[in-house]
Amino acid sequence: MTGSLRSLLAAPLLGLAALGCGPERPPATGALAPAYTFNQITDPALLNVVEEVKNWASQQVAADQKPLYSRIEVLHPVPIVQPYGVGVFQQEVRLPVIFTTGPGWDDLPLVKKEEAAAQAFRDISEHLQGLDHEPRLQPTLTIQTPEGMELAWINRLEPGGKNIHGDD
Repeated sequence: MTGSLRSLLAAPLLGLAALGCGPERPPATGALAPAYTFNQITDPALLNVVEEVKNWASQQVAADQKPLYSRIEVLHPVPIVQPYGVGVFQQEVRLPVIFTTGPGWDDLPLVKKEEAAAQAFRDISEHLQGLDHEPRLQPTLTIQTPEGMELAWINRLEPGGKNIHGDD
């Protein structure tokens, strides 16, 4: 290789290397906004509803004052597909709410567990009615044991329906 050919090839490489040799930037200070918010609730009105639901659920106790729920989780809204007739499906946006049973749950008779699950679903639904979401945000309530066994998965309350499974 001749010297002029080498310098022609080296010039772009030196230019690229020089780009990475700039002055060091100071680290960011203060709280940074999250980079990815797809799995977070960012709507302030919905955040208020989430706090209200968590507060309500944490105050639910059995007759002996033991808490019914040991953990309350509200996840970000997600679209789900519901069967709507034979071969027809409807997409809905749902707010997943997961209650993990607490020490007071075990001592409740099955009838009281059914009442507690229905009341929890109604309360969550009432809180969501105040939101200005189009289409209206619907809850999905899951009640599970601390070991992860699902006892209820409620999208709609059926009159006189059985909501609690595996706990009788």
